[in-house]
Formats: sequence, structure tokens, C-alpha cells
Amino acid sequence: MTRTLSIWRWQLIFTAGMIAIAVAIAAFIPRTFGNPYVVSGFGTVLATTVVTIAAPWSRLPRWTAALVPFLDALAIGLTTNVAEIRLGFLWVFPITWLAAFFTLPWIFGCIGFIMLCLVLFSGHSGTQTDVVLRVLTVLITLSFLGVSIRLGMRRARASGRLLKRQSEQAARAAERAETQQLRVTQIIDALDIALVVVTAGGRIVKMNDAYRVLYGRDRFGAVLPSASVEYDDRRGNPVPPERTTLARASAGQLLAGERVWLFDSEGAWHALDVSTHAMAGDTEPTTLVIIDDVTALIEADEERAAITAVVSHELRNPLTAIIGHADLLLERDDLPERVRGQLEVIMNAGERMQRLVTSALDDPRSDDTEHRPVDLRDVVDASAASFAAIAAAAGIALEVGGAREVTILGDAFRLRQVLDNLLSNALKYTSAHGTVTVTLADAPAPEIVIADTGGGIAENDLARLFEPYFRTESAIRAGIPGTGLGMGIARDIVALHGGTIEVASVVGDGTRVILRFPAPPAPRPDDPKADS
Repeated sequence: MTRTLSIWRWQLIFTAGMIAIAVAIAAFIPRTFGNPYVVSGFGTVLATTVVTIAAPWSRLPRWTAALVPFLDALAIGLTTNVAEIRLGFLWVFPITWLAAFFTLPWIFGCIGFIMLCLVLFSGHSGTQTDVVLRVLTVLITLSFLGVSIRLGMRRARASGRLLKRQSEQAARAAERAETQQLRVTQIIDALDIALVVVTAGGRIVKMNDAYRVLYGRDRFGAVLPSASVEYDDRRGNPVPPERTTLARASAGQLLAGERVWLFDSEGAWHALDVSTHAMAGDTEPTTLVIIDDVTALIEADEERAAITAVVSHELRNPLTAIIGHADLLLERDDLPERVRGQLEVIMNAGERMQRLVTSALDDPRSDDTEHRPVDLRDVVDASAASFAAIAAAAGIALEVGGAREVTILGDAFRLRQVLDNLLSNALKYTSAHGTVTVTLADAPAPEIVIADTGGGIAENDLARLFEPYFRTESAIRAGIPGTGLGMGIARDIVALHGGTIEVASVVGDGTRVILRFPAPPAPRPDDPKADS
């Protein structure tokens, strides 16, 4: 359809020009229409125009369109039979048409055809030299015009193609940028942390879904009717507008983990940690506000504190009774020595249980107890003594060997907790007539090795041994009691002492747990304790 409209447009413009010239001739030189060549020329123009409009150009080969300017050149040639009206300059129309859409051979072919018409139909007034000069002038002029237009059209088309490619590249780049921006937006919206970018003027530039939900805003940033309200404390006073998070960020204040309480549209409280980072803006400075909802962490801490209080309250009374009665029994003079030793074990275990009641639910990684010199042999002997009765009842040999004295800097209570956990595990997973051995070494570094002859641990389970609440399938099937917390607690306590814990096991061949600690620093010569 575009091609057809182009052919119609060119022909109708040419026809309109010829009609205007015909009207002018009729008005000023009417006798001209007495020349049959002139009448034939204008008639050819009209006939060509009718054929042009009626022809099905979309179904015809492209080269057939070149016949139209050739017919127009013929019509102009017929009108040149009358020398006084000088219509030969109209040949620029067909030449321009061909130069715009066809190659140079077509242009020069049309020029040759024009020369033939000029020789056959043009009035030959004047000398032969004048006729030759006239033909050469038309030839040179039309050739220059056709070649110039053709070259110009080629450059124009080349520039058009280049612009089109550049436009397509720019469109693809814009599409990729839009896709990338959409991807980044989707990633940001998937975060649980609320993010919002605000300008110095208080205008929200960007925010993610977490912020919209938390603060009750729609996707365009407008505040919904049931918006959230910031407070200075839970059930405290509302924050003034000039002190809200966005207002302070707009003012350029840098916040780092500042606590803000938010009462949302659903009537729930949120504890927020708010931080800000300055960013460069297009026209004005902007600030990124990072809002982390830590409500769950705070509630977990509160629940931990409540559980600790309940456990401490519920266990303290029976423990006090156990320790009190054991102390009363130890005051008797008629106790056998073996019974007195057993009561002392009960007494020590009760006192340790009292300490564990207040510290077992604390995070072992936050232990701030001052480290003092501790003899690991004393810790191992005390732990082994407390498990001796359990080992004997289960028919398991519990042996302690190695160095008689291994000193490190640490917390004896926490180290005893580690040894109790590891010995308890070794005894639980060792069958009757088995052996649990604890070996100490002080060179090249302090070391404790707890080895048992139990069933061992599968290789896949070793990697998860320190995960909270993890228990092996074999232990669960065997009904062996446990929580899956002991190994993780032991690792954290050993790490607080600068040591490492390593577990090696083979199914059917037992387990070895190796504790390694850094050697204590050598005493300075000026240290008064060095001489004691």
C-alpha cells in the first residue's frame, strides 16, 4: 500500500502541474492546442494518470513502476513540438522520480529516451548548431540532475538506515535497562527489610513492598487512611512530624541502628532498627533509609527471659532441698567414708545444677567471665567421678589417663560443662562392656581426647553434628534421650577459650572427640606469681 501511494503521489503532482500549464496556455496562447503533438502530449499525461491509479501495483513487479516516468517523458517530448512554449524543462519531473527510487541505468535510459523524443518531436527552428547545443544542454543538465539526486538519495537512505539501526539499538538498550530496573525492583521488593529513598525536600523517590506494608502506603507512595504511627517507645508518645524517620532522613541526619516503635494499621507494635545512608541524587541529595523489623528478636529475648525466670523459680526450690539435706547428712559423724564421698558428689552436682539453672539458657558465646589458670586434669577427674556410677551401672569402663597436669587460661565451670556433655554422649552411645577413655596431653599444646567404642557416627551426620537440635537417625530409632544441643554448646564454649573441637568417627568403630586449647602465656620474670 505504501508503494502504491508513492506512485500515485508522484503522478498526481506531475499531472496537476501539467493541468496548470494547460490552463495557462489556453488563456494566453490558445492557438497552441491546434498542434496535434501538444494535444497528444497532454492526452498522454491524462491517460497515464488514469492507468496509474487503476493499476494493481502491489501485484506487479517493482520495475513496472519505471514505465510511468517514461510515459511522462514521452508526453513532455510531444509538447516540445511548439518551440515558443518551452516545456522541455518539465523533464526534471520524470528524472527526479527515477533518481529517487531506481538505479543509475534507469536514469540514463530515461535520459536517452528523452534525447530521442527531443530529436523526433521537438521543433527544429534555428541552425543545426543551435539544435545540437540544445540537445547537449538538456543531456548535461538532466544527467547532472539525475546523478546528483541519486547520490543524495543514496546518502539519505544510508543515513536513514544508520539512524534506524541506532534507534533500534537505543530501543534495545532502553528495553534492557527497563528489564534490569524491573529485576532490581523485584529483588528489592522480595527483601524483608524495608527500604525507602527520600529527597531533601521530603519526597519519596523509591520504596519497596516491605516499606509499603509496614507504613501503610500505596504503590504510588501516598499515605493510606489507616497509616502507621511512629512512637518513641512501646505504648509511649507519638513522634512529632518533624522527628519522624523520613523527616530526619530528609534533614540529612545519619542514623545507625536507632530504635523506633511503630504502631501499624492493624493494631500491632513493631520494633524497628533504623539506619540511613546518604546517596547522590539527580537534582537534589537523597537518603536511603534502611528499616529492619526486629520485633521477633525482641519477643524471643523476652520469651527467653520469661522461660529463664520460670525454670529458675521451679527448679531452685527442689535443688535447695537436695543441697540442704545433703549438707545435713554430711554433718553426721557416723557416715561411712564411701557414703560421705557419694554425698559430696550429690552436693557438688546440686551446686553445679544451681549455677546451670541461671546460665544454661544464656548464650554461651556471650560469656564474659574472666579466665584464670585452670588444671584440665582436675576438671576431667571431677567430671569422670560424677559419671563413674552411671558408667559402672551400664557396665562401661571409664578410664582417665595421660598428663597429670595440663594448665590453660579459662573458666573451670564452663569447661566442666563441656566435659560433662561429651562424657554423657560417649556413655549414652557406648554399649555394655565398652570403654570410654579420656586422655590428656600438654605438648605441643593442651589437648583432651575423649574416645569411645560405641557404634560411631555416619559420615553424612558428622557434617551436621553441631547444628542445633540435630540428632542422628540411629539415635532416634534407638530411643536414646537427648536434645541435640550439647555439641553446639560445647563448640561455643571451646571457641570462647580460643580452642577447637574436632570429631572423627567410623561406623562400628567408635568416636573420637579432640579438644585443643592454646597454651597459657609464659609468666613474666617480674610477675610475683612466677616465684610462687
